[in-house]
Amino acid sequence: MFSFTPDKVAACRVTCGARLGLPEWVLAQDVEALATGHAKQRALLVLDIAAGHLAGGRVEAAFALASRALEAGLQYRSGRIVERARGVRRSLTTSSPPKVVRDFDERLHGVYLQGRMRTA
Repeated sequence: MFSFTPDKVAACRVTCGARLGLPEWVLAQDVEALATGHAKQRALLVLDIAAGHLAGGRVEAAFALASRALEAGLQYRSGRIVERARGVRRSLTTSSPPKVVRDFDERLHGVYLQGRMRTA
């Protein structure tokens, strides 16, 4: 049996808000206080927070957070985190992305190339 604390309820609200595209649900929470616990779970929550920032039009903040989560995913070799980070990137369509997004793209491309070289 697991305890369901107010922080877990808030984290679930952030996740739901991110998936529903409701930035007010995501950004209304004290997100730093929510990002506790196991590193992989924390990275997934940070990606949800990034998705909320992106839905709210805060592109640079979103990709700064997503980059941090991607690094954790790579450190722990978590395909789930890397795929969720790719999902955040796919949700932004622009012909002229800011530098933070281009840097994120380069990091994702490097991950893709490393994976291709290992399987070849």
